[in-house]
This record gives sequence, structure tokens and C-alpha cells, in this order.
Amino acid sequence: MRTFAKLAAVIALFAYGLVKLNTSPKYDNVAVKDLKDEYDFIVVGAGSAGCVVAARLSENPNISVLLLESGDSHNDNWKVGVPLATHTLPATNMNWRYMATDNGMVGKTKYGGQTHWIAGKGLGGSSAINWMMYVRGNAEDYNSWAREGNDGWSYDDVLPYFKKAETYTGSLDVDEEYHGNSGPLSVSIVEKLTPVQSAFLEAVQEKGYPVNNDYNGKTQFGFSRTQYTIKDGRRWSTADAYLRPAWHRGNLDVMTGAHVDKVVVEGRRVVGVEFYLPFSMEKRTVRSRKESILSAGSVASPKILMQSGIGPEEELTKHGIIPIVADLSVGRNLQDHLVSSVPFLLNGHHGNHEADAQSVSSLVEYVVWGTGVLSTPGMDLTGFVRTKYAVAENATRPDVQYSAFCFAGDPEMATVIGNIRKDIAYLRIRISNSSDIKGLNSCDIIPTLLHPESRGQVRLRSSNPFDSPIIEPNYFSARKDVEVFRESLKILLDILDAKPLRMLMDADGQDPFAIFREMKVGSGCIGGGYDESDECMERVGQHFAFTQWHPIGTCKMGPRSDPSAVVGSDLKVHGLDGIRVVDASIMPTLVSGNTNAPTIMIAEKAADMIKKHWD
Repeated sequence: MRTFAKLAAVIALFAYGLVKLNTSPKYDNVAVKDLKDEYDFIVVGAGSAGCVVAARLSENPNISVLLLESGDSHNDNWKVGVPLATHTLPATNMNWRYMATDNGMVGKTKYGGQTHWIAGKGLGGSSAINWMMYVRGNAEDYNSWAREGNDGWSYDDVLPYFKKAETYTGSLDVDEEYHGNSGPLSVSIVEKLTPVQSAFLEAVQEKGYPVNNDYNGKTQFGFSRTQYTIKDGRRWSTADAYLRPAWHRGNLDVMTGAHVDKVVVEGRRVVGVEFYLPFSMEKRTVRSRKESILSAGSVASPKILMQSGIGPEEELTKHGIIPIVADLSVGRNLQDHLVSSVPFLLNGHHGNHEADAQSVSSLVEYVVWGTGVLSTPGMDLTGFVRTKYAVAENATRPDVQYSAFCFAGDPEMATVIGNIRKDIAYLRIRISNSSDIKGLNSCDIIPTLLHPESRGQVRLRSSNPFDSPIIEPNYFSARKDVEVFRESLKILLDILDAKPLRMLMDADGQDPFAIFREMKVGSGCIGGGYDESDECMERVGQHFAFTQWHPIGTCKMGPRSDPSAVVGSDLKVHGLDGIRVVDASIMPTLVSGNTNAPTIMIAEKAADMIKKHWD
């Protein structure tokens, strides 16, 4: 029997290899000798936004486009396409591995006052390593942008670009008014729920929260199956959806391994980009006839601007950089989603486990049908609620998101999480390795603080383009953030007390929260351990908080009269011609959910604006 199983595994793996050869994108760099001196457009960063912009602009065969990416193509990394392998990717060269400073308001971190910030590096950027959750946010998010003076960015203005990007393939009924059916980005759902996931949906209903088939539709409230950027069981990044179909175009050149130093400014106009050639310290300048477009993300885009002499004068002169536009708040207004983790044990095999993923049957199911445990990152349910602290005038907008991750027995996941929070890694290691619970399933319910009032900044470490910037998130510097986070935990514990979940958690001699309770979170909790008082919930929330890696706002969009704005509603940098910023850094405030879908929308809208401007 063992011989047969091994043979079946070999056959399945061989079949998987054939599937990969036929479906995985293969990218080749433009040769250095073929690199032109001038292009109509230069796009910096081939991530969630840059792939979209480059692909859309190059649709016009009379327009030449150069796309520069510091990372590589990941041609040989099969894990990129397998959704369940997502958690292994941050440990690869696909991650910039930024470190953010800790202001002492969150729990102990692994690196002595610093937190590991994941950011995608290479083709597809963060869309190639994220958890693939497709969440647009709330209509009020965009209406508030428009009220702040950003004409053309209301929900009615941006909805057509969400739809333009999307092809929805899920089986649940959704309103076609809100969804696209012919865009390059495939959006799907997990069709089959595990027993614990079904029980969770029953539990939220028992507690008065609705089940909502489509949080990207008419209303966001309630709990839903997660919509993913997955196609036929495979991750569908912007490199897959946009760049791969455009790769053959003779008017599009792509260079990976190209590290950008600065944009070139002549007078008040940006005329090109300076960068280091791949595997070389040789510097090259390429000029842009029309525009240079920064799509390097919320950390790298402000860094490149400041290295170019565009930003706060004090920050520039401190590093010997001559100010060109010295009155812009580049790097300021940093915002990020904070999350926590509440793990609990189940009394049986009610969810997914490491053993399921390693079985031959799961491998065959994935290879043949693109379904099963390997076809999902595991975050298959998500929900949106309003706490008592939600802003009254925004009655349609949630302030907390919940995501349910049910997958146990994976020490490698603990290693990755340990790069961020050693305490939470300890919880998962205990679940993975303890003899008394080994083989059982567990779940983590992850609350997200959607609209933090705390603000941080990105600053230069030096003028050296290869030095990582200083990232200061200032988590929990606003008191309200602590209060909302506390409330999110109390709501969650109430949901977990519902009968449908308790039936899968309760067992003789087993406390579902035993591992969580044994963590010592300090003052405010009984015995320094864990209880459900307000004071303890605040302490627990702060102790276990970590980033969801959704930084935005560092090149804020706003009118010129706004001293905190860096770009206008046309995404042109204030005070300069020939340059725009197109990525998550332009968001004035955080949206109500994951930021990848809004970033893709921003890129679709920006490409349309650029085309119309130059027609």
C-alpha cells in the first residue's frame, strides 16, 4: 500500500509539473543592449499597480513603455501559484523584509523594538505574495475622499474601474451592478466550507449578524465567504492577469533587477529615471518623453521621491540632498491596519490540518480539478461589523473586520509568524507539536482595526538608495484605536460562545482557549494571564497586535491647498510636471478592508486618466 501511495504521489507531482509548465508565466528581461535611451512612459515598480499601468498604457502600439522592477520574475518558484503555500513566500526573496520601529504601544516583538513588514518584491509585487483577499472597501471610503477635494474619486466614479478589472467566477449570486464579467482579474470563492466554517456562519447569525453573500456589493455588513484573486485554483496576481498577456508587445520593455535611485528633474519637470542595471553597480539614466510613473508602493515611492529632492526640506537637507520641491509632506500620513489573533482548539477534525494538505488525494484533487485544501490560503470567511465606537455620520461603514483562518499543524507557519510576533508563533508551535493536542484542528479568528486614527511616517535612513528607510507606524498612539481594538475582541469572544461553535470546541478536560490563556500579558489581567475585563481586553489587544501589511497614505492625494497632500486628484505630484504616483501611497485614508483590490482600481483609473491626457 505504501509503495502504491508513493507511486501515486510521484505521478501527481509529475502531473503538477506539466500543469505548471503550461500555466505559469515565463518572463524574460529586455537585454541591456536593447534598452532604449528614451521611452514615452517609464513605470517604476511592477507590483499590484505597476503591472496594471504598464499593461494598459502599452495597449496603444504607438506608445513605448519601460517597466522597471527591483525584484526578479520568480519564474522558478512553483509556490507562488499554490494558494496554501502563501505563508512560505515572505521567507523568500519575494519580500523586501522591511523593519518598522515599535513605539512601545504593541506587544513584545521578535527583533527588539522592531516589527517585520512584508512587502512584495518582484513581478506582481504584493499581489504575488499576499493572501489574495479581494475586498474593495466601503462606498463611504471613496465618498469621503471626494469630499476632501479629490474630484472624480467618489464611489460612483471608481466603481466602473473595479468592474473593468474583474471577472467574477464564484457560484454565489452577486449583483451584476457591482461586478465585472470580462476583466483580466479573476475573482472566485471557495465553493466548499469545512464543518467549523459552516458552524461559524451559524454562530454569527445566532448573535444577530447577517450572512452576506457579497461584501463587495450593495452592502458590506455581515459575514461572507472570502472573495479571492484565484483562477482555477491558482493565485492570479497582476503579473498573471495584466503583464503576462502584454509581454509579447514590441512597445513594452520590462527589466527586473533594476534598482531605482531617483527621478531626474530639469527645472520643474521630471524627464527620466536613474537606476542601477541588474547584477551591476552600473548606473543608467533613461528619459521619459511624456511621464515617469512611480508605482513602487507606500514605502518605496516616498523613498524615491525624497532621494530625488522632493519632500520635507528638513528631511532632505539632513541627508545632504538638495531640495527641489521642499514643501511636500512626502512620507507623512502613514496608516496601516492592525490585527490580532485569537486561536482556539476544536474537539475533533472539523477543519483543515497539515495532514490534509500532505495527502496524495489532496494533491491529486488540486492538480486535476484545482480544488481542495491546496487551492485556498485558508482565510475563507470574512466579516464586517460596527462597534459602539464607529463614527455616527458614517452609518454604512464598518470599523472592524474579522477573518477566520482554520488550518492547524504547520510549524512552518509558526516560523513565518515568528518573524513578526514571537508570542503568536509560540501559540501555533504549541498547537502543532503538543502531544496532547497534536492532530486536532484549531482556528485563528483575526480582528482588524479598519480605521485607525494613529498616523506614522516613512523617513530616509541615509542618501544611499540601497539603505532601507525608517518606518515609524506609531501604532496605538491614538487612544480610540485601543478602545476599538478592545471592543473587537469582546465581540469576537461573544461570537465564539455561540452554540454552533461551542459544540465543536467543548470536550471533557479540554479548554479551547488553554494555550491562549497561558500567555502572560502582564498587568490588567487576573494573575497576569487572561480574563475578559475591559482592562485585560485592552492589554490582550495591544500585546498580540501586529501589522496586516496594508500601509497607505505616504504620498497622500489631495488639493494643493492641503498641506499634507503630495499629489492631486490627477495623481500628478504637486509642483512638478511629468510625474505621477500610482499605488496605495496616494490613498488619503484607509479603506474598509484589504488594500490590494483598491490599489488595482487606482491603477486602472490612473491609466485611463493618463491615456485621455495624452490623446
